[in-house]
Amino acid sequence: MRAEAPGRLMRILQITPYYEPDFQKGGIVRSTSILCRELVRQGHSVTVWTTQAPEGRHASPLHSPMDRGGVEVVYFRNWAGGFLFDEFMLRRVSDITKYDVVHVAAFWQLFGWPALMAARRRGVATVISPRGSLVMVHNRAREAWKHRAMYWLYNHRALQQASAVHFTASIERDDAVSLGLTSPMFRVPNALAAEDFENLPDREASRKELSIEADQSVILFLGRLDRRKALDVLIEGFSRAGPIRDRSVLLLAGPDDGVGQDLREQVRSLGLDASVRFLGMVDAETRARLFSAADLSTLTSHAENFGNAAGEAMSAGLPVLVSETCGIAEHIEEYGAGRVVPVEPQAIASSLNEMLCDPAKLAEMGSRARSLVTDKYTASAVARTMARAYQDVLSGERSVESDWLNGG
Repeated sequence: MRAEAPGRLMRILQITPYYEPDFQKGGIVRSTSILCRELVRQGHSVTVWTTQAPEGRHASPLHSPMDRGGVEVVYFRNWAGGFLFDEFMLRRVSDITKYDVVHVAAFWQLFGWPALMAARRRGVATVISPRGSLVMVHNRAREAWKHRAMYWLYNHRALQQASAVHFTASIERDDAVSLGLTSPMFRVPNALAAEDFENLPDREASRKELSIEADQSVILFLGRLDRRKALDVLIEGFSRAGPIRDRSVLLLAGPDDGVGQDLREQVRSLGLDASVRFLGMVDAETRARLFSAADLSTLTSHAENFGNAAGEAMSAGLPVLVSETCGIAEHIEEYGAGRVVPVEPQAIASSLNEMLCDPAKLAEMGSRARSLVTDKYTASAVARTMARAYQDVLSGERSVESDWLNGG
């Protein structure tokens, strides 16, 4: 059923290095897919250009448009993980003027550059979403020098020349301002499929399936196991959470992105083998079961431009413990949907104790978490706001709901 969209209907080209069904790539895939499908439901025409998933994960036809939930999706070759573009795109960009807006997500990959340059050259409005890319510019680690160099050689200018830059949260927009970015910027959060978590499996049955005792508290982490997630700090914090540690279990669910062995060794050295479980990549059914079984969810990352995992947990009515460097933290504090802490073991330990030692307060936080998602992150609300932002770009207006900075 088509929903009514405010303002003019548009032809939108979304360019993203990863798209469904390659959900293993994380939040950018899920949130972009939800947004595109909902924009179509509201009457807009949406085309996605993306790269083909690596062989063995998902098979998608190359170069031929296919329908995914009403969205026209074209898959290009995945050269070097999207860091090089498929020459077939050079043919596609010849008709770039049929789109009203070209929206590019993330900018380290060269994949979207031909379309971005063609759009600017032909006078088509362009929007860029950094989607966490700015983290590497601020990263002072030696291995990040290539990203810093690439940013100042090309990406900063590309952002300055865009019709507008989209951010999912204030924290990332503040990072951009600190880098001297002066182009028009707007803020629209990621969209969540909140309805996916409205009818969870039975809690008792879920716990039994996961071999969790009735009197155990369940602390959940759901996401990729990589260094940015600061899981070593979370585990250390859990080890210090005295009163609740011995009657709790920490579940780490997600694919290993290079730190799994180190984390397992840390768990062994802290004597937490019986309390910390590594579940690996989980499917949608298992994710729902985990949400049903859990008491709270964590995302204490070094940096998150938004924090989809925390948003999905709140959709399921779970209170969350997040770091102050997560974009979603600003709304969690506003709604009282959990606790926001620095990425520091003792702060994590203290908040785990506070939250799990007061079941009534924990339940109230969970209720507030659902309210937050309903108010700000539903697919319909986010798509309407994003469409309005596109219309602002085309008309020169600046709507309040899109939270503009730098009128342009």
